[in-house]
Amino acid sequence: MKRIIGATLFGLGILSLLLAMALAWVIVPSQRKVPLDLVPPDVVVETANASFVQAKMLPNGTPQVVVENAGLRSTTGIKPDFKAAAELGGDTIIWNVYHSTNRIDTGEMINSAESRVALDRASGAAVPWAGQCHTETQAPCTPGDVAFAGQLYLFPFGTEKRAYQYWDSTLGKPLPIAYQATEEYNGLSTYRFQQQIPDQPADMNAETLAGLLGFLAPGATSGTISYRATRTLWVEPETGAIVGYREQQHRELVPDVGQPVVIFDADLQYDQATLDAVRKEAESGLALLNLLGFWVPLGLAILGLVLVSAGVLLSRAAGPRGGHRADETTRPLPTPVPS
Repeated sequence: MKRIIGATLFGLGILSLLLAMALAWVIVPSQRKVPLDLVPPDVVVETANASFVQAKMLPNGTPQVVVENAGLRSTTGIKPDFKAAAELGGDTIIWNVYHSTNRIDTGEMINSAESRVALDRASGAAVPWAGQCHTETQAPCTPGDVAFAGQLYLFPFGTEKRAYQYWDSTLGKPLPIAYQATEEYNGLSTYRFQQQIPDQPADMNAETLAGLLGFLAPGATSGTISYRATRTLWVEPETGAIVGYREQQHRELVPDVGQPVVIFDADLQYDQATLDAVRKEAESGLALLNLLGFWVPLGLAILGLVLVSAGVLLSRAAGPRGGHRADETTRPLPTPVPS
């Protein structure tokens, strides 16, 4: 009986060790992906003081375009499109992204935008998709009018200490964002990345540019937009979650006559509600990865070693096959009888 129990314990121990290795090296790494049912929290960046162009209609019906100074709040909301993602297989998610910027003091909308983007579930980077689109008008965005690339809202699971490509919406292309340091931020150990975009021309549609010149640079017949920006991101490396964000952006209208006019200048950062929400989401993902990728395999490995050891000891205690045989007793020789 001991031999049977020992063999059973030994087999269970080996099974536990194999399951531990499979979890740690195969199952969990293969599942380091954005959940298909994930609905990210709304993200808000704001600043107490910014310079920006505001276009509005006066009570008498006259249009007005002026440079204002006030606090700004930009909100980004994401709604996953599960049906469209299902058509692309299990490795891609489709997000409908809604963005609006409002004055903090009056609540007036300054601008809005809408996008559709396909993202790789493991790397977080944009992937080619015919349905990608972006619009900053009231009209629905037209599929295929943009080619998103690089990181937009997520970094890879297991983010590395290296440069990545990060999307710049003003220039409409990805640019390098460099790893700078490892530091504590928002209660988490993070990698800090920074993207620096030096002064350069930025495209603007001819109608909008003509409108700006007409209101802000009377007498000018042409002009360009000068743009520069610095973005700093704090990324929780295991989950790829962006838990901190700062964007310093400056844009100027440069007419062919007269002085440049600042049309946007702001230093935007996550508000406290966003900091709390993204930290909670990152902590939840990190805890699950640690549980399934380390603690459960460790527990199974320890259990497996204990069972294997117990099985070996019981098998040895059972002795050789056939059981123990008692030593034979030597019979005394018969005593001879005298004749």
